[in-house]
Amino acid sequence: MRRVAASYFDGRSTRRQQVELEFTDSEVIARGEWGETRAPRSRVEVSEAMGKAPRFISFPDGKRFEVADLQTLADCLLVSQLNDSPVVRLQSRWSSTLGALVGVLAFVAAAYVWGLPALGSFLAPRVPASVVASLSASTLQTLDEQLLKPSELPQARQEALKAEFDRVLKQRAAQPAYRIYFRLAPGGPNAFALPGGEVVIFDSLVKLAKTDDEIVGVVAHELGHVARHHGMRQLIQSSIVSFIVGVYLGDVSSIATGLGTLVLQSNYSRSFELEADAYAAQTLRQAGLTAEPLATMLQRLEDAHGASHQTSSVFDWLSSHPDTAERIRRLRAAG
Repeated sequence: MRRVAASYFDGRSTRRQQVELEFTDSEVIARGEWGETRAPRSRVEVSEAMGKAPRFISFPDGKRFEVADLQTLADCLLVSQLNDSPVVRLQSRWSSTLGALVGVLAFVAAAYVWGLPALGSFLAPRVPASVVASLSASTLQTLDEQLLKPSELPQARQEALKAEFDRVLKQRAAQPAYRIYFRLAPGGPNAFALPGGEVVIFDSLVKLAKTDDEIVGVVAHELGHVARHHGMRQLIQSSIVSFIVGVYLGDVSSIATGLGTLVLQSNYSRSFELEADAYAAQTLRQAGLTAEPLATMLQRLEDAHGASHQTSSVFDWLSSHPDTAERIRRLRAAG
């Protein structure tokens, strides 16, 4: 058996009473001014070690004893087999703490890299069409009110392009519904699609193209984003991250108001761009065309944005499609 000195407060006065705790292989015995109290080993609770802070021994009758002599107490606990739990022992080791931290970081990274995209892929096709349509319509309305201006292209030119788009794009089975909008916009030549199928083409892109097939290729690419739900997948992933950060920081008030702009502010990933390119190439082939016009237009866009060095705007992400050279190579290899 082993003994250790302890302190006890009876709850009726502020006086510290000196007591002795005796540890055996079956019970713990406390002796003080009141006499003696015994408790089975299995019913005695020992607080976790917290550096050099005193530890507490709690009896089932409510008595609680403070022990400052940690080394003697450790020897007593060993005799009575009142060992710390495996979790407590691991917490006391730097190697275990560091390993746990690395594990948590690895889990967070894996959830972000693989878990979020998988969740986005699962949820995006299941978002009600009415929600997608409402989100896209409100986003386009906001852009028209704050950033975009009416197109300066002649109405006859707009109608001719729309007719050409329909002639080529509708030859593909299961093509998502789309609506074409021409707009005058800040920044360089671009086009983008909203999740509901609204495809917005800037006047500057029409002027940059040398043939209508090049513009058709761009629209086919944007419809690839719509068909593969890239916009909603990106939006869902960004919203989940924003929500988690908002909950952690205690402010979720601005999350809902920012959802629409996330459609435009988030860069598409490399895999999304390649998927959209493949979709466009297949669409063009089914219409009896090749992917060369789209490859040529990508190079024109790359050159135009690289040479312009224009002031940053909300549409800059449209010019940051990754790995243009690789995309062009893949498109030309697809024929």
